[in-house]
Formats: sequence, C-alpha cells, structure tokens
Amino acid sequence: MAGRELPRATLEAAAHWYVQLNDATTAAAERAAWERWLAADASHRQAWARMQALSQRLHAVPGELAGPTLSGARERRRRTLKLLALLLSGGGTLALLPELEAGWQVAAADLRTATGERRRVVLADGGSLDLNSASAVDVDYGANLRRLRLLAGEIFVSTAADPRPFEVHTGHGAIRALGTRFGVRLDGATTRVAVHQHAVEIRPLDGPPRRLAAGEEVDFDAAGVSPSQPLTAGSGAWRDGRLIAIDRRLDDFLGELARHRRGHLAWSPAVAGLRLSGVFRLADSDAVLDNLAASLPIRLHFLTRYWVRVDAA
Repeated sequence: MAGRELPRATLEAAAHWYVQLNDATTAAAERAAWERWLAADASHRQAWARMQALSQRLHAVPGELAGPTLSGARERRRRTLKLLALLLSGGGTLALLPELEAGWQVAAADLRTATGERRRVVLADGGSLDLNSASAVDVDYGANLRRLRLLAGEIFVSTAADPRPFEVHTGHGAIRALGTRFGVRLDGATTRVAVHQHAVEIRPLDGPPRRLAAGEEVDFDAAGVSPSQPLTAGSGAWRDGRLIAIDRRLDDFLGELARHRRGHLAWSPAVAGLRLSGVFRLADSDAVLDNLAASLPIRLHFLTRYWVRVDAA
C-alpha cells in the first residue's frame, strides 16, 4: 500500500502516538496501548514507519521552525496532530515549510492560549480582548493605527474610544471596527466575523469591502465575503465558559467541543446527523461527553484519556 493511500484516520493515529510517546508524562499503560495499536494492522505499521521517517526529516528543519511544532505537546496537542497529519499526507518537508513557519509564529505570538484555556486581556487603550482556546494574537499599537493580527483560533474584541482606527488582520484581509464589539475566528480557508454591537467594515485582500451590522455574521476569504447570516445561537458564549446548542448537528457540536479538549476527538458518520440542544460547561469536556452518552444513542470509546471516539450505540 503506497503511503499516500493510507487512510487519513490511520495517519492521524500515527501522529497522535508520536506526540503521546514524546510526552515525558506518558504512562506505561499508554505505551502498551500504542503497542497494541501497532500490532493490530499492517497499515498501522506502515503509517508509523512513515511517521518515523518524517521525524528524521524534521530534524533537518531549522530549530526555530521545527521546535515549536514538535514541542509543547500538552498545550498544543490538537494543533500538532493536525499539522503532523498534514505533513504525513503531504510528503516532503520542504514544501511544507510555510506550515512549520506558521507554527513558529503561533509559538512566538504576543498573546496566546493553550487548548482548553481562555483568557481576557485589557488592551493599552482600555478596550478588552478575549482569547478562546488554542488562540494566538500579535498586538501592534502604533501612532496612527491600533492593529491585532489573529494567527490562530478565535478572539472577541470590545473596542475603546480612540482617534486611531482599530483593525484585526488575518491571512484573508482586515476587519476595521466602527466602535463595536465583535468576534473573529480563523476557520481554515476562511475567517468568520460576528458583530454583536455597532458595525465593522471587512476588507478582503483581493475583494471589495463590506459593512457588517450588529446581529450579523459572515465568512470571508481573500477574494470576497459570503452573504450575511443572523448570529449563530450562543455566539460568543465561550467567553463565559459555555457551549450552547439549539437543534445543532452532533458532528458540528463535537467539532466545536474538540477545540476545547486536549487530545483527539473523533466520531462515526453514523452519529453525525443526530441533533441536540442544551447549555454545556466547557471546563469539563469529559462531563459533556458523558452527558451526550446519557441522552443520545451513542457510546464513547476511549483508547487513552486523550483519544476518544463517539460511535452509534
């Protein structure tokens, strides 16, 4: 079986075990679980061999790039898993240096949070900035412009009165505040903006600007802005440590929960379309999963404390 034909789930598992086994706190029971996984299938051994070969190539990358990518696994476990899965799927290290550089930028950010951590910061002008789980921001307050650069994750901004314009920048463009409270979230190929008060102006890198009013949210990329939608129910509730669902698909809910949970959270396609409503506390994701198992036709399969899969009951 060629490496590129290995199932993504198997590659992700190999990435998980690589991170886990390089964590000094890994227990003997978890190492034994890795040995059982390795022996269970030939594709697991092929994926592991590819992971080992990749780790050798990464040692050739300058330390300031490779180091933040493969260290600090406890705090950045989810992001590391995604990055390593991408590396495993993508082949040579050289072509993936932009991903490694992005990891370095996140590690060196002015403000950042670990997975499961949330943080509120008072800005120099008196405004406030909330950082969601696994987020990173650079702050640049100059004489003529107040600028934040969102490098990873999600933030919520409450601006303060100041003659200098206030902007949030991502790789897709800029959001200029018009005296407002708003959230910005990086979602892979797009940036999501949710306005809770007043308005913002969105300026894609290569598209026309768009004004967005309170109660609306959009996604945008470098080329343009999507049609506006009403704010998602519970938007911004993470600032109070809550995750709100109103008739929400289970796969969507679990994807959001995974942002706040260390390790790997997966689910079967058989449960993806189940619906749920409720208010859940982000401080204890294990309790949230137990609640779901008690109220929905699902079962939880724990391979380790940090590796759980949701299957149909």
